[in-house]
Amino acid sequence: MPSARLLSLALAGATSLALATPAAAFASPTSTGHRPAVAHAGKPARHHGKPADRLAGPRKGALHALAASTAAVQRVAASEQTSTLLGSADKAALAAFDAAALSALSGDVTAAGSAISPQALAALIQAGNRTAQAVKLAGNVTSATATGTAAITGLGADVAALKTQEASLPAATDTSSIDTPLADLAAQLSAAQTALSNASTDALALPAAPSAADLRTARDATETALSAAQTALTTAAADLATAKAALAVLTPPAAAA
Repeated sequence: MPSARLLSLALAGATSLALATPAAAFASPTSTGHRPAVAHAGKPARHHGKPADRLAGPRKGALHALAASTAAVQRVAASEQTSTLLGSADKAALAAFDAAALSALSGDVTAAGSAISPQALAALIQAGNRTAQAVKLAGNVTSATATGTAAITGLGADVAALKTQEASLPAATDTSSIDTPLADLAAQLSAAQTALSNASTDALALPAAPSAADLRTARDATETALSAAQTALTTAAADLATAKAALAVLTPPAAAA
C-alpha cells in the first residue's frame, strides 16, 4: 500500500498538469464550432465578392441604343394604327410585322445583358437598328401602296363615268379614238396593281431581325416596284386625258350642252 507521501505527490502532479494544459488541448479535433478566418503568410483574410462588370459602360450604351430602336418601332406602330389612309387589312399586316420586330428587340436586350465582348454588344446595336429600319420601310411601302391603290380606284371611277358618256353617243359613231386609250389604261392599271402588290410583299417579307443584305434587297425591290407602279399610273392618267379629249370631239354639240 503506497505511503501517504507518495499519494500526495501523485495528486499534486495531476493537479499541476491539469492547470498547465490549455483548455483547447481537450477540444475534439472534429469540433464544428465557427472559427475566425486565418490570415496566411502574414496577409489578412480575403472575402471574394461578385467581380465588377468590365463591360458596364458599353453594356449601358447598348441598352440605351436598343431602347431607342424599340421606341422608334413603337412610334411607327402607333402611327400606323391611327392612320386614315391604311385599311384594316393593311393595319393587321403591319401590326403582326411590328409585333415580331418588338419581340426581336426584346431578345436583343436580353442578349445585351449577358454579352461578353464589346463586339457582341456592337452587333446587337446594329441588329436593333436594322429591325427599326425594317419596320419603317414596311410602313412607308404599305402607305405608298395604299396611296397607289386609291389612285387606281379613282381612275377606275373616271373610266366608268367616261364609258357612260360614250354609250350615249349616236350608234354609228366610231369610238376607237376613245376605246384605244381606255384599253391601254386598263392594262396600265393592272400593271400598277401588280407592282404595288409586289412592293408590299417584298417589304412585309423582311425578317424581324434582318441582315444588312436583307434590307438592301428589300429596299431595291420595293423601290423598283413602286417606281413601276408610278410609271403605270402616270401613263394611265395620260390615257384617260386622251380618251376624254376624244369623247369631247365625238359628242354632238347639243349633247355637250
